[in-house]
Amino acid sequence: MKADIVVIGAGPAGMAGAWAAAKNGADTLLIERYGFCGGMATTGIVDSILGHYLNEKQPAVAGFLKALVEKMAECGGCEKWETTFKKYGISFDPEIMKYAAEQLLLDAGVKFLYHSYFVSSHVDSGRITGIELANKNSKMTVEGKYFIDATGDADIAYFSNFQCTKGRPQDGKTESMGCVFKIAGIDEEKLTEEVVKKAREKLAELRNSGELKIFNEGLGGKRNTNRKGERSFNMTRFAGDGTNPIELTEAEIYLRKETFKIFQFLKKNVEGFENSYISAFHINAGIRETRQIKGLYTLAEQNVIEGKKTDDSIARCTYWIDIHCPLGRTVKVHLCCKECETTEYCVMLNQYKNYLPSRNKLYPPENDWFSIPMGCLIPEKSKNLVVAGRCISADHKAMGAIRVMATCMATGHAAGVLASIACDKICDVTDVDAKDVQKIIAMQEGFY
Repeated sequence: MKADIVVIGAGPAGMAGAWAAAKNGADTLLIERYGFCGGMATTGIVDSILGHYLNEKQPAVAGFLKALVEKMAECGGCEKWETTFKKYGISFDPEIMKYAAEQLLLDAGVKFLYHSYFVSSHVDSGRITGIELANKNSKMTVEGKYFIDATGDADIAYFSNFQCTKGRPQDGKTESMGCVFKIAGIDEEKLTEEVVKKAREKLAELRNSGELKIFNEGLGGKRNTNRKGERSFNMTRFAGDGTNPIELTEAEIYLRKETFKIFQFLKKNVEGFENSYISAFHINAGIRETRQIKGLYTLAEQNVIEGKKTDDSIARCTYWIDIHCPLGRTVKVHLCCKECETTEYCVMLNQYKNYLPSRNKLYPPENDWFSIPMGCLIPEKSKNLVVAGRCISADHKAMGAIRVMATCMATGHAAGVLASIACDKICDVTDVDAKDVQKIIAMQEGFY
């Protein structure tokens, strides 16, 4: 099997990359281990799409995101773009996204290969010539001229021997995993202020006693559902390495168990949940952080809080340094920062406190954004591999800001354009001019 551009991973970044490359005329193949698109948006039923919001007059991210929202709106799975971009988070139906995204990409000319796992790559002096996949047909080789690693974990880069980092430098710990689940059959009219207040108080009590391992005591929201009587919940944490299959297995079992305990409490104790039921478990644990490539440019904490702009910017990010406790703690712990109130021993607070971000310095300047330079997408010594999504080149703190879905779509969009230009010019990805990438991103209604 062959294609000009091979995209591995059909999550937010991979979908955007394949769409952008195909829209720019490249023969594009999108490979995915599941049988549908969406990645964490569908397999992890992650909460609303974040990272696009700048203000009510202009978003920071559009392009593929705008096209996807408009397609989902056509299918009844989302509000229209002119409404959604004005909100901090874009709510959507993950089941509708599976269909809408697939149709959007097919319309752009993208070819698909589902149910296929990346196994290894063939690399010659920084150039990938092909990759090996495992699927129901045993193994198969896919040849390509250019490749986009949108696996989220930098799998292609890592197994192609491009340098990667993982987690914070002091102990290698990554942000904790979690899961989003949905409960339906809720009589939402019964959720009065008094009912919600009492439920939150009881949940906080159970959290502080250790009976429930939850990091917040909310009663869910409409972040990834627009269905009456259904809410989504993001409450759990698990400390582990998302690239370690043993720890990942433990996470899946633990998170489902905790989800069910939360559901049982709500059903038995909260008015309005009497006839409720779990309408969706996650398919894949929500992984916030694993590997980052060592790129030609590495985003750092200062890029975020200073709102730093660069001439070779290929995406904008408005999100903040949101680091979920890498130790998976939930009692007196929300963000990993200097001001953490945990009473348990923490090596970071005791030995490396100066490394931690301050709670007062987590956000870009008000009504502003920071650049993601093109060099963040290109591994050092790479000739034809581009990386997109949460595994681009960023340190542990900056990664806490660029990992959200709208930003992943923006870097994916840029990666698709970059690869398609290199393919058209028959040159290394390092020889592509950022201004050419910016021009096509703008033509495809994106921002940089």
